[in-house]
Amino acid sequence: MTQKWNLQDIRPAEPRRRQPMQQTATPAAAQPQRYTTRLEDSEDDISTIVIKDGNKEGKKKYILLSAVVGVLIVSVFSLSAFLSKTTLTVYPEYREPTVNAEFTAYPDRREGALTYEIITLDATGEKQVAASGEEYVESQAKGMLEIVKTTAGSERLIKNTRFRSADGKVFRIQESVVVPGAIKDASGTLVPGTIQAEVFADAVGQEYNLAAGTRFDVPGFQESNLNELYAAIYATNKEPITGGYKGQKFIINDNELGTARQELQLELRDQLLARIETEKPAGFTTFPDSVAFTYEALPTVSYGENLVTIREQAVLQMPLFKQEDFANFLAKETISTYNREQVRIQDISTLDFSYTDLTTNSSNLANQTALTFKIIGKPTIVSEFDAEKLQTDLAGKSKTSISTVLTAHPGIKSANVSSKPFWKRSFPEEPKDIVVVEVVGEPE
Repeated sequence: MTQKWNLQDIRPAEPRRRQPMQQTATPAAAQPQRYTTRLEDSEDDISTIVIKDGNKEGKKKYILLSAVVGVLIVSVFSLSAFLSKTTLTVYPEYREPTVNAEFTAYPDRREGALTYEIITLDATGEKQVAASGEEYVESQAKGMLEIVKTTAGSERLIKNTRFRSADGKVFRIQESVVVPGAIKDASGTLVPGTIQAEVFADAVGQEYNLAAGTRFDVPGFQESNLNELYAAIYATNKEPITGGYKGQKFIINDNELGTARQELQLELRDQLLARIETEKPAGFTTFPDSVAFTYEALPTVSYGENLVTIREQAVLQMPLFKQEDFANFLAKETISTYNREQVRIQDISTLDFSYTDLTTNSSNLANQTALTFKIIGKPTIVSEFDAEKLQTDLAGKSKTSISTVLTAHPGIKSANVSSKPFWKRSFPEEPKDIVVVEVVGEPE
C-alpha cells in the first residue's frame, strides 16, 4: 500500500536561514544618495548596520590628496631654493713668455723703471774660545743713514758731509751722494725723496754706538745760513750704529778665531733665513737668491780664566718688489701685446734670479744705487679682473646676457655658468650668491 504525504509533513532537515532583502533596482535619477552597509557583529542583527555618505567620503579623500600634493610641491621648491647654487667659472687671459734677460731696478722712483725696497734683518751671536793675551784697540762706529729731502729738487752732498745727532755726536758720509727731491704722487701729495748712505763716527769710542731711529741734521747748512736746506734735509738710521770701541781687547789665535767665527756666522745665517717668511711684508715679490749677507765682529768680552766670548753680528738684506709692479714690469718687457693692464705672475718660483755681479750677495745692498740682475724662466702671466664687479654686473640678469657683460671685463677670455636647480634661467639677485671660480688655462 502506497503511503501518501501532505505538504506540511515535508520539512527541511535544518531550520532555514533568513535571506537578506534584495533591493529593487531604481533609476539613477530616482536614487539621489548611495548607501553602503556594514555588518558590525552578526549578519542577522540588522540593528548594527552603519550607513555612510559616499559623496562626503569622496570629498574628504580629494581634499586630503590635494593637501598632500600641495605640501610636496612647496617642499620641492623650498628644497630647490635651499640647494640652489650658481657657479661662474672664469678663464682669464694669460700668456707664457720665455724670459732670459738682464734688468735693472732702482731704490728711488723713476718713470718706467722697476723700483725696490730693502728688508733688513740682523742677529747677534757669541761663542767661547781660549785667549792668548790682550791688546789696546780703538775703532769708529759705522752704520747706514737714510737721508730725506722734503722739498722739490735734488741736492748733492759732498764726501765727508757731517750729520749730527741730537746729543752732538757727529758722523760723516763716506762718499758723495745726490739726494732726490720730493715728488707728487697720483693723489697730488708731496712724497719726500730718500737715499741711503754709509757713515762713520767722527771719533772712536763706544759712546758713538747709537740705537736705531736716531735723527740727524746737517749742521753745515745751519752754519752757512742755508736755512731752507737745513729745514728740508735730515737723516735717520733704521738700524743701530755699531762698532765703536776704545780700550783693551783680548787676543785670540787666528786659526781658532777663524774657525769659531765661521761656525758662528753659519748659525746666524740659518737663523736669519728662517725669519724671512714670517717677517717679510705681504704683497711683495722676493727671490731666495737675492739675499745678501754681511758680518761684523763685535768686541770680545772676558769669560772666566783664559776664555773670551767672541761676538758676531750678521745682517741679512733682501730687495722687495711690489707684486703688481714686478708683474707689470716683466709683462711690459717680455710681451709685445701687453697694453698696461693689471697682471700677476701665477708662480714666482718658475723664475731664477741671479745678480750680474756675484759680489752683490756679500755687499751692503743699502749702499747700492741700483741692482742689476738676470731673470730666467717661463712664467705664467695672468690678467687680473674684478670679481666683485663681475658679480654685481651679473646679479639678476638672464644667463644669456653673460657675453654682453664680459665685454666690460677685458681681462677675461671666457666664462661658463652652472646652476642648481637646472631650470633657473637667470643669475641670483644678490651678487654674493654668485660663486666665482678662476681657472687658469683653456676651457675644457
